[in-house]
Amino acid sequence: MQSGHDEKMDTEVREILDYYRRLPDRGSQEVIVSMLRELQDVCGWIGPSILEAAAQAAGVKVSLIQVIMKRYPSLKKSPYVHEIIVCTGRNCAGRDNLKVLQEVKRLLKIGSDGISEDGRVYMKTRACLKQCRTAPNIMVDGKICSGKSAEEIISMVMGHGADI
Repeated sequence: MQSGHDEKMDTEVREILDYYRRLPDRGSQEVIVSMLRELQDVCGWIGPSILEAAAQAAGVKVSLIQVIMKRYPSLKKSPYVHEIIVCTGRNCAGRDNLKVLQEVKRLLKIGSDGISEDGRVYMKTRACLKQCRTAPNIMVDGKICSGKSAEEIISMVMGHGADI
């Protein structure tokens, strides 16, 4: 039996999909992004079933929705709780940030999609975090962390309530 919250969410999702399904320009990138943002506001993230339903409502292939989601990092494909951004700029990469990146990936079991095995951590790289004077830098949940080891980064994430 579904809880009242789940039923309300299902109703909201259906209403969003029905609204966008009726739009004449439903397949345009702008409209698809708006629909995905609304769906994420309701669901918290865009899971596989929502992704498929969104593609049907927009009249496009799922692969197009996936490409759009890659272009808009604010659209979450997992209910991750923590985001780690590793700077790969010249200053940071030259100071062992790439080794830290590999070690964090290994320890958290980060897949090729950037999401940890348990779905709680999303990790990506950025060419520069614009903090070169304090290199090497990694951003954890929006906070710049300079000169941290892989273990320190993981400890920070665990300290914020993750069950890793």
